[in-house]
Amino acid sequence: MPKIQITAKGIRAALKKYVPYQSLTEYVWNGFDAQASIIKIDFTANELGNIESISISDNGYGIPHDKLQDKFEPLFESKKALENKLKKNLSAIHGKNGIGRLTFFTFARNAAWKTVYHQNDTNLTYEIYANAENINLYTGVNAVPRQTEEETGTTVTFSGIHGLTSHQLEEKFQEYMLKEFAWFLALNRHRNFAIIINGTAIDFQSIIADSEKFELEHEETKTVFFLYYVRWDQRLNNEPSRYYYINSEHKERWKEPTAIKNKGEQFYHSFFIESAYFDAFSFQSADSDQQEALIAGTRSDAQFKFLRKKLANILRIKRRPFLKGFAEQLLLDYEQKNILPTDAKDNLKQTIKILYEMQPKIFTSLNLEQKKILVGLLGILLESNKTENVAGLLGGIIELTPDEQSELTQLFL
Repeated sequence: MPKIQITAKGIRAALKKYVPYQSLTEYVWNGFDAQASIIKIDFTANELGNIESISISDNGYGIPHDKLQDKFEPLFESKKALENKLKKNLSAIHGKNGIGRLTFFTFARNAAWKTVYHQNDTNLTYEIYANAENINLYTGVNAVPRQTEEETGTTVTFSGIHGLTSHQLEEKFQEYMLKEFAWFLALNRHRNFAIIINGTAIDFQSIIADSEKFELEHEETKTVFFLYYVRWDQRLNNEPSRYYYINSEHKERWKEPTAIKNKGEQFYHSFFIESAYFDAFSFQSADSDQQEALIAGTRSDAQFKFLRKKLANILRIKRRPFLKGFAEQLLLDYEQKNILPTDAKDNLKQTIKILYEMQPKIFTSLNLEQKKILVGLLGILLESNKTENVAGLLGGIIELTPDEQSELTQLFL
């Protein structure tokens, strides 16, 4: 059964949430999807600051002619299917090819692609053209690719620009690009990835508020992990705080959210973990899959559990300064809900505050009655000669740093 041809109106409706900046980033993702390492964005403007043309080029593998329809697949899907694909790929790194090539209508009337790909020991090139009025149609399917000495890659040029000025592209767009790609450039920093706008490469380090490099070794297996912690000075566009696992060739193997959920504390972070251990690692295998464990590492490995515990502890320490305001709010909340006794002493309040800063989960996972019991027990311990039990209790839950151990000791003197 042939696929339904979606109309130009249907495409616009399905992609109505896109704005020019977001549309432009889709073409950059297209390049990275095609295994490019360098993306160049160039634009020209007239004396009034109006943009005359924009081009985005990459050094990826190009668009093989026999894959052209696959790359523009959403043109042959229903509006509902297109919306589902958009939702599925909203924050994905890969798989944006089809959708990205439809969004130029938000800022331009015309789009022209020139692509070079390698096939049968030769490089071939051809052109594709589409316009915003008939965005469900495009040329190139009947083109005859010709041989070329040019390197593989794709350049898309936009004309009939509207809704963008040179001032926007020189300032606001670069800020948007940093928030979109900073984590990706940091992830691929050893592979010389770059995004260059009118000759100037954007610098992901310009929005780093804090960073630190660590080296961990699992003593029993001598497995070494190289860690790169980054805290961003602002929220990234569509990428939450994640762990990125990287192999010895500096290539990402897997990514997943860190255990910390940002609840307004502005602790925006990324953790890049590189090790030869991830060269052969099954991230999706079940812990009980012994056959898989003989071939590759799994999450049940002692060294992986060691790594995750260390990562969590590093983030806990890094996060603590951001929790001070939340700890103050917790005390106010406890007072309003009569969880804290009206005659609560300062040392009890300070103990609760410090414990929250060290491990907020101790408090956030409790119901009202449990909170009252915990506060009551802390009060009893503080009034007794058993205050060392508080530090011992907490030490059994989390790994305290020497400074934190000293802080608790001083508190209970």
